[in-house]
Amino acid sequence: MLSWILLIVVLLALIIVGTWFWGAVLGRGEVLPPIDDTDTVREDNRRAVGRGEVDDIQFELVPRGYRPEQVDDVIAHLTWKLAQANQEAGKKV
Repeated sequence: MLSWILLIVVLLALIIVGTWFWGAVLGRGEVLPPIDDTDTVREDNRRAVGRGEVDDIQFELVPRGYRPEQVDDVIAHLTWKLAQANQEAGKKV
């Protein structure tokens, strides 16, 4: 009976030490560094669209993809920019 208790105590100690070691080696599992505040991200995305640098657009990650309001804002800004370009092209013709 004493050997079973000792085995369980050793097993629990190995689990605790193994979990701590695994977390220390691999970290907390964050895929990306934290992104700026939501309003800052929205303004940075608008500036990136205004400059035409679509590669600089960033979205915050949420459990099922990207933050929808940020995506909607970028799409609205791209639509506005395209309409503005179409108006300028129509005036030049």
